[in-house]
Parts: sequence; structure tokens; C-alpha cells
Amino acid sequence: MATISSLGVGSGLDLSSIVSGLVDAERAPAQTRLEQRQETATTRLSAFGALRSSIALFQGSIGDLKQSSTFNSKQINLSDDTLFDATAVSTADTGSYSVEITALARAQSLASAEATAFSEIDAAIGSGTMTIRFGTTTTDPYGFTADSEQATQTITVSEANQNTTLSGLRDYINNNEFGTRATIVNDGNGFRLVLTAENTGASNSMEITVADDDGNHDDNAGLSQFAFNSGAQSSMTQTVVGQDASLVVNGLTITRDNNTVTGAIDGVTLDLRQAEVGNVVNLDVSSSTTDVSAAISEFIDGYNGLVNTIASLTSFDAENQRGGLLQGDFTVRNISNQLRSLITRQAPDLTGEIRSLADIGITTQNDGQLLLDEARLEEVLTSDPAAVEALFTSQGNASDADITFLSAGLNARAGRYPVVIDSVATRGVINGTAVNSLVIDANNDSFSLKVDGVSSGTINLTQASYADGDALAAHIQSSINADAQLQSAGVSVVVSYDAANNELDLFSSRYGSASTIEFVSVDTNTANDLGFDVGVGIDGLDVVGTINGLSATGSGRTLTSIAGASNGLSILIAGTATGNRGAVSYSTGMMSGLDELLSQFVDDEGYIDAREEGLNDELEEITADFDELNVRLTSLEDRLVQQFTALDILISQMNRTSEFLTEQLQNLPEANSISRNRS
Repeated sequence: MATISSLGVGSGLDLSSIVSGLVDAERAPAQTRLEQRQETATTRLSAFGALRSSIALFQGSIGDLKQSSTFNSKQINLSDDTLFDATAVSTADTGSYSVEITALARAQSLASAEATAFSEIDAAIGSGTMTIRFGTTTTDPYGFTADSEQATQTITVSEANQNTTLSGLRDYINNNEFGTRATIVNDGNGFRLVLTAENTGASNSMEITVADDDGNHDDNAGLSQFAFNSGAQSSMTQTVVGQDASLVVNGLTITRDNNTVTGAIDGVTLDLRQAEVGNVVNLDVSSSTTDVSAAISEFIDGYNGLVNTIASLTSFDAENQRGGLLQGDFTVRNISNQLRSLITRQAPDLTGEIRSLADIGITTQNDGQLLLDEARLEEVLTSDPAAVEALFTSQGNASDADITFLSAGLNARAGRYPVVIDSVATRGVINGTAVNSLVIDANNDSFSLKVDGVSSGTINLTQASYADGDALAAHIQSSINADAQLQSAGVSVVVSYDAANNELDLFSSRYGSASTIEFVSVDTNTANDLGFDVGVGIDGLDVVGTINGLSATGSGRTLTSIAGASNGLSILIAGTATGNRGAVSYSTGMMSGLDELLSQFVDDEGYIDAREEGLNDELEEITADFDELNVRLTSLEDRLVQQFTALDILISQMNRTSEFLTEQLQNLPEANSISRNRS
């Protein structure tokens, strides 16, 4: 608003205050109305934010109840927990097991000879190369069998690598990946180098051969002090034997190359701590209700928290005659009604005695909150856990044992859907020609290939004479699958020997149109000896079929419905049968529908988003109304200033006229003095 600085000077009246008063009188009611609208919109916007946050917290609380693993969790009881620890996944088999730990896995350690201990930690050690192979070491007499699946490591000892001293070699080994760790120990007679294999287990022992630049590779001098092989038993000595873990489970002896044992008991991992022959530990795997009870409690707390939030936003305080920020709001009322309807209804796609929350002990109170009968919940979890799981989670089951339910999208509806397979998925394959030799030598021991479009490095086979075609196939498979480039891409192959046709067949482990095999290069005699030559194999095919009578999309062995009531339903088709493959039954469970409903409330363009957008638009309109009010009042002020300025000028002129007339009247001669002069 413009400031009036000289108004009233001519008249002597406080016209500035009069103008300001008139403008303020015009402003006050309009500004009050706008401020009230602004405050109401802002507080309602904040209230919807609080409602959104409470719904999001509730949605987060149902996450575990959507997962089948929550309902299938297992617990383990040990009669003695000092020898090993055990954990179980939800798929673990329940039962009782006896476990005896007879040996722990150990990593082999080699130490340089005591007789040639170094006087200084930085003593010179010579130069050359150290080659380390990993495999199985035997003693009395010494023997070593290399593990062809493990890469050979070469350590170059040179001035350029700054590792021609004892400490330099230690640091160089530890700063690189050679499959071993190095330490220096002073045994009182001098410094000795100790090499310890990074991996435990008998097959991870080391054989070290040395090419010493002094020309003597096994004389226990210079770099050859670190040799350990059939020709060098007086250089490095074995201080710790590489050893597998050994345990007896239900009378069966099991070995592993490390102390974390998986697969001995399906779904159970054993972390071995101590071996004690003769101490048999009883291990019991049983179903656990702890996780599902905790998940249900979290669900109830989340729902009750949301009910409390809605109540505080919509309640009426009779004592203070004040309503909640969202009292009577249709959006909140709609949200509340839909939630209450879903929570209290029976699941339409379930049969049996458990079809609603009330059936498992969760009831709705007068204030809308949920109350849990823990005794009832424990009873149904014990008597019919599968029915409780079906109440909460999406379930899919196939009548064909070779069909596995994978998942269902948001559009899939509960129902029973027939499956018809026109053709099953296949894998990419190369069928070799006749195998003419089981001997791998320098002329057929290398090749390269592409698997599923991923190029391998050079595959080197171990030169040896193999017992039969199956043994050769197993070695080729392990060699290919050990390739670093294929491993990093997550692709692999299966190699089998077809005795009837005397040929080796290479399959991609993957199914479908992305499954391919191609030989890029082969050694001189590979085609003649092994039956493999450069060329592309037969690509795999995707599964083709229908779900619920409608064409579905095949990707590998996965068939996914793309239309109708089953839209989004995905199943895995195994086996080789075509034609009618039975049906897949699907039930949604409560949590899937609840999660979808909550997302409708809080997602972009959802219920709350629409209301918040409306309130933000209203706040923008109020801001525009404020601007318009200020413009109008500025115009009014300018008009009043002009009017009162004109008045001020008029009064000033009249005052000057008045002063002039007064002065003139005062200067007129008196009447009596004129008469006397005449006489």
C-alpha cells in the first residue's frame, strides 16, 4: 500500500488516517475470510498427510503376512549347542536327526624350513616364479592330485614387483589373489614364511613348484626355499594338513570342504564349531508359529493405529464443540468403510472352516479396533496351519505334478484354470559326432564357445586318459562351468555321453529361445577325437500353450496368462507331456486384496492424492485472491488519495480566500470617521 506523506497539509485535517482507516475497513472482512480459508485448507492438507502416513505404516505391517515363508518357518532344538549351530529355512524337512562331529575342516599350512630360517624380516630371497596348484596332498609317501577345476596361480618374484625380500613377498601375496595368505613367524631361530590356503578342505591343499633364476630349483636356496612338491620335501614343510569336515548324520558319514555344512539335512545349515567323537547331538526340526504370530500381531497393531488416526481426524469434541480436521469428509469415510468391509468379510474363494479373521480369533470391537484371541490363534495354527496360510496369502496349486505355480499379477482373479500344452520348452544343444578317443592330449585339450550368447575364455581340459565317455563328459562339463566369464554371467552347460550313438551332447542349462550353444574355436584334433567342431547348435524353444482356454506367453519353461480372469498367472511347465495338463487353482488370500486397496488410497492419482491436489489448488486460488485483494485495495487507496487531495486543495483555497476577505474587511475605513471629515 502507498504511504500518504503530505495529505492534509492544506486543510490541516488528518486525512492520511482517514484514508488508511477506510482502506483497512474495506480490507478486514475480505482478508479474514481468506485467512480462514487458507488455514482450513492447510490444516486439512496436513491431516491428509497424517492419514497417508498412517495408511503407509499399516501397509508396511502386512508385508510378512503376504509371504508363504512366514507361515512355514521352522525352529531347531539341539540337545547340545556347544559343538555346532543350526539354522533352517522354511522349506526344511521336519524331523529328528542325530549328528556327530568327528572332524572340522582345516586349511593346509606350509612353513619354510627351520634350517634355512632368515636372520632378517627383509632378507633377500632371490627371484624367479612360484607356481601354485591346488588339489589333494597325501603323505608317507608324498603324493599330489591336482583339482582341475581350480586355476593354477603363478607368482612372479622380481625387482619390478618389489617382492624379492621376505617381507616384500609376504605383502605381494596378500595384496593379490593367489588363493593363499602369507605370514612371517619368528620361531626363535629366525624368520620363516608361512603360507596358508585360503580355503579349507583336503582338495584345497597346495603344490608349489619354483623356477629359480639361479638355475637350481630344488636346492633349498634362494627362491627354491619355498618349493613344496614331490622333488622338494626339505624346503617347505606341511605344518597343518588340509582336512575336510566330517560328520555322521543318522548313521551316514558326510564330508564337506568347509565348516558350513548345507545339504546334509534338507533346508538346514550347520555351522560347525568343535569336533567331539562320540558326542551325538539330537537335532529336532519342527514347525514354528512364532513368525506368523508376530506377523499377525504387527498387522493388528498397524490396523488399530490407522483406526485411531481416522478417529482423531473425524471425531467431535462435544465439550469444546469442536470437530476433527476431517470430520464428515467423504474420502475418509469411504476409506474407512472399504477397510472395514474387507477386514470383516469372508474370503469368497476359500472353503472349509477358516474363511475370515474371526475364524482365527481376530474380532472387531465397538470402537472399530481389532482384538486377538491368542488361544484361538494358537489352536488353529496347530490344527490347520495350511488353512491359516490360505486365508492370508495367495495360493496356487496344480493338479499336474510337473507343473509349478510361480506367481499371479494384480489382475488375476481366484479360480480354477485348465492348462493345455502344445509344445514343451527345449534347451539349446550341440550334438557331437562320433567319439574316437578318450585320451586328452596337447592336440585336443582346448576350445572356446558361446553359451546363451556369452563368450567363454579358452577352456583347457586336463590331459589324461579317461575311463569311459561318462567320465570324459563329466570333466568337460566341470571345465566349461569353471570358466570365469560364464560364471559371472550366470550361465552353464550340461554335458552327457550318448552311449547308443557314441557321441557327446552339450546342452545349455537354460530353457527357451534364449538358450543357445556355439563352438567358436577347437583344437587341432578335437573334431576327430571328441566329435566337436566350430559351428552353431540347435537353439532352444519356449513353451507353447493356453491357460483358461486363452493363448499364453511362453518364456523358457514359464507360461504366463495375458488375458481373461487368469491374466498375470505364471506357471512352470516341466516334464515332456503335451495336451491337457490338468488345471491350476488360484486363491488370492486377504493380504493381496488389502495391499492393492491400500495402494489405491496412497499411490499417485489415488484417493488421498486427489484430495491433496484439490487442496493445493485451493491454496493457489487463495494466494491469487490475496493478490487480487491487494490490487483492489491499492486502487481504492489511490482513488481516495486523489479525492481527499482535491478536497484538501479546495479547503486550502477556501482558507486562503477567507484569509484574504478577512484582511480586506479589516482594512476598510470606519463609517463615523468619514462623516466627521465631511462636516
